[in-house]
Amino acid sequence: MFRKIWVLICLVVVAKVVFSDLKRDAEPKPPADPRLAQILTLVEQEKSDDAYEAIAQMLPEVRNPQVVQYLYKLRAHIEVERRHFHYAIESLTQAQEAGDQSMATSARIDEIKNWIGRMQEERAMADHYRDARGNGMAGELKGQVTILYLYLNDNRWSKWSGKDRLQNRQYLQQVTDWYGRRATEYGLVKPTFNTRFFFLTSPKGITKEWLRSKAFFSDAQHLIAQQLGYGNMAQFVEAKAPRGEVALVFHSNGEARSFALSCRSKEKAPRCHYEYAMLTEKMVPGARHSYVPQVQAHEMLHLFGAADLYRIRNARDYAVTDIMNYYSDTLGHATIDPITAWSIGWAEAPNAPFKIENKEK
Repeated sequence: MFRKIWVLICLVVVAKVVFSDLKRDAEPKPPADPRLAQILTLVEQEKSDDAYEAIAQMLPEVRNPQVVQYLYKLRAHIEVERRHFHYAIESLTQAQEAGDQSMATSARIDEIKNWIGRMQEERAMADHYRDARGNGMAGELKGQVTILYLYLNDNRWSKWSGKDRLQNRQYLQQVTDWYGRRATEYGLVKPTFNTRFFFLTSPKGITKEWLRSKAFFSDAQHLIAQQLGYGNMAQFVEAKAPRGEVALVFHSNGEARSFALSCRSKEKAPRCHYEYAMLTEKMVPGARHSYVPQVQAHEMLHLFGAADLYRIRNARDYAVTDIMNYYSDTLGHATIDPITAWSIGWAEAPNAPFKIENKEK
């Protein structure tokens, strides 16, 4: 599960403040350089990804200290816009190393460090990374993957309109496309996804407490039997996903905290098979919309073995753009770092500043 959505909205506000301040600092009297002018044009046109790449290409070629300082600060405010705060501190520090002695830059570094500190409310809950690889219906994020996506509806707290479902399908398409792009970064063939949507109505209503209760999964099986015509979960899964990996997702259109119940390692849970993600992200306009695909991607990665990094004490400054640790401004700017890649079957176990269960296996 991930930090509450209202905390993330606060981070959006923080990011906007930092971004505007950094941009204001960068705008006065930019050094004269035609290549820099081109980059600034890209920034003004809101083509920040192109500007970021152009900065990376230009930095090794520049000898003018003022231009170097300016480029690093410009890179920093793009990184803040992406909510890659650790990278922004690194860029501003490099600006200082290139000769920037301004109080503003020094104060900005301290300010961003303070904001990072405010994001650590759950950091000390774990000391090690748990191994949950290759167990349950969703083993590794490879090959053929069927996503069984069940909308939970009660026409009150969780009410799904056709528009809501269409928007959610678009979000989920972003997620599966993103998984594919990240897989290619590890030299893997993109997984193939078959997403199947279903609609379940709960006559007794839906509450946050029920969704988290031990009774939910049994109750959900009864709803599937009554409304979809399958005797139990096994029959439903076998009919809809006879082969490959299976990710079972429930989604209520109400505002609460999403979570996943996934199988632990085969050693600790040898008989565990059924696992599911419970999404409670409401389809509403505004800033939160940029987070729904990240919540979906994060919670489903749990099913394939990924563990939360944001809960681990020594992971504060490790894998800082990994989606299991920090959110970015958009899913496209989030990453799957080697620790998460290991957990979902994509890579070898990396070195880390904390213990990794069964790292050598």
